[in-house]
Amino acid sequence: MNYTDRSVTIRLPRRVDAYTSHYLMADLNEKIQKGATIVLDMTHTQHIEMDSVHVFTLGLVKSRERKARLMLRGVQPQISKALKTAGVLDLFRRKPTEQVC
Repeated sequence: MNYTDRSVTIRLPRRVDAYTSHYLMADLNEKIQKGATIVLDMTHTQHIEMDSVHVFTLGLVKSRERKARLMLRGVQPQISKALKTAGVLDLFRRKPTEQVC
């Protein structure tokens, strides 16, 4: 797969927990490629277990190693608090919600 200069969106589930984080990590491993922009769409995510936050940290490390961008979109307030508490929120590049012209 070649994602160079492409944007790929991964829509996260309603809950990110020990079960779903395994699949998210596999998806990130596959899609984080040189030059790619990976957008984690968290619009529908309502809960994240603190034990699963490591997936975001590992995704950030991989994106930097592979010279890709990893961004968040649609982060709900409760998710923002969890990511901030874990110390990873400010490390992400945020993609604003698309505006209708």
